[in-house]
Amino acid sequence: MFEAEPAPSERRATSVLHLVSTFEVKTDTKWLVQIARYLDRRRYQMSVACFHGDGPVRDQLEDLGIRTHNLEAPDERDPRAILRARRLIDQGGYDIVHTHLLRADLLGGVAARWAGVPVILSTVYAMGSMSRVKKRITDPVLDAACARLPKHVLAVSDAVRRDCVDRLHIPDDRVSVIRTGIDPPEQIDPVAGRWQRKAWGVSETAPVVATLSRLSREKGIEVLIDAAARVHAQRPDVVFVVAGEGPDRPVLEAQVARLGLEGTVKLAGFHSDVWSVLAASDIFCLASHSEGMPSALLEAMAASKPIVATAVGGVPEAIADGLSGRLVKPGDADGLAQVLLGLISNRADALRLGHAARRAMEERFHARTVVARYGQLYQKLLGERRWGIERAARG
Repeated sequence: MFEAEPAPSERRATSVLHLVSTFEVKTDTKWLVQIARYLDRRRYQMSVACFHGDGPVRDQLEDLGIRTHNLEAPDERDPRAILRARRLIDQGGYDIVHTHLLRADLLGGVAARWAGVPVILSTVYAMGSMSRVKKRITDPVLDAACARLPKHVLAVSDAVRRDCVDRLHIPDDRVSVIRTGIDPPEQIDPVAGRWQRKAWGVSETAPVVATLSRLSREKGIEVLIDAAARVHAQRPDVVFVVAGEGPDRPVLEAQVARLGLEGTVKLAGFHSDVWSVLAASDIFCLASHSEGMPSALLEAMAASKPIVATAVGGVPEAIADGLSGRLVKPGDADGLAQVLLGLISNRADALRLGHAARRAMEERFHARTVVARYGQLYQKLLGERRWGIERAARG
């Protein structure tokens, strides 16, 4: 099912196993590609395993020389998933197991605890009641378990860290913050943007407000559509494009039809090439009710797009209102529409904000810089583990 990892005695680098649910394109797997690209190979040997289902990210990781595994768990409640993860961990003799999102946190955390892995780390990407795509009556139990299985928790923003401490009651000294980052292309091809507009049936002169978003309750797409109706009343030439898929598509399609916005709001489906979407847009809008540190926001910053976003979660940690973007209250369609109309009519201000967003990304969110902090945290946690063992041995 998977190849055995080299024995620990044959390795000199610290071995790190990342566990994810699938290799589909998601927040965690997109970020793992950046970690794989920039983590120091002289000091770390990185592997990635998923619990079920291959996906395009597996090829991306293997192209970077990362060893990957599919544990082929048939169901998220199947206990064999834990056994398979335990077997892989035993064969690899990993120094660190790093889990991402619910299934990996739960199943991988149990397996890593069972195997006695020195350092077990979990990244928390979201917060509060919006942290699950599907709500379950067992969520409090799952949250409690996932909070206690790792020996350390990595939050992607200060807001997520506060949620971990206040809501999940994780001890303050067990939570660190490392914000996710972005590895931007050197330049975005404007020709790709023009082709993308043609694919959407949008003219080259129409102002385009775009978002990259899963169609789910936490993303606030219904608020963006309401704002689009208000913008349309004053600027009928503006087109709104929502690039993404998700469970709320039928509800959102019905909302677009009810408001008579079929030619104004385009639910464009999933796009693997986010840069062509951004190249085709004039303004990026994030209307979320809840966020950790959204990768789409960082991608828009990298593309030098003027950004209008809700002041939720880690968003204000990335965007300074009036300096590198504009922030609005969540759920406020009127306020969102007014800010969008202001940027549409003031091209100079929009350009200023876009350039400032790019500078902020380069200074604080470039993947090269962010991933270096992962290596520092790994060494810190391993050092604390060794110190604890030595202290116990001394009595």
